[in-house]
Amino acid sequence: MKDNILVDTSVWIEYFRNKREIVEIIDDMLLHNRVYITGLIIAELLQGVKTEKERAMLERYIDSIPTVSCDNKDWIGVGKLSFKLRRDGKTIPLSDVLIAYLSIKNNMMIFSFDKHFKMIDDVKLFDLTTI
Repeated sequence: MKDNILVDTSVWIEYFRNKREIVEIIDDMLLHNRVYITGLIIAELLQGVKTEKERAMLERYIDSIPTVSCDNKDWIGVGKLSFKLRRDGKTIPLSDVLIAYLSIKNNMMIFSFDKHFKMIDDVKLFDLTTI
C-alpha cells in the first residue's frame, strides 16, 4: 500500500496556480484517496486568497479533503520536537514542526517544496523524482 500524503501549503499554492505537473500528481493522489490536509495548512491557504470568490471556492474544495487533527497531546509533542530541534541547532518555524510532527505520528509522507522538512529526522518526504 502506498503512503498517505500530507500536502503542504507550498504545493497547494502551485496546484491552485494550475502548474500542470503538480495538478496531475495531486489529482492522481486525490483519486486514490492518499491526500490529507491539516487545519494549519487550511488557515495558511485561506490567509492568502485575494477575493471572496477565491475564498468560497477554496473552502468548498478543501471541505472534501480528509484532515489530520491536532489535540493538546499533539501540541505537547510539537513542543518537545521543536525543543529537540533547537537543542540540535536547527531553528524551524513552529508551523513546519507541527506538520512534521503530525506526519510522523500518522505515518504519512509530506509533499512540500519547503527545505525545513529535510532537517527533521523521521520525516518521510514525497519525492517528485520517484513518480
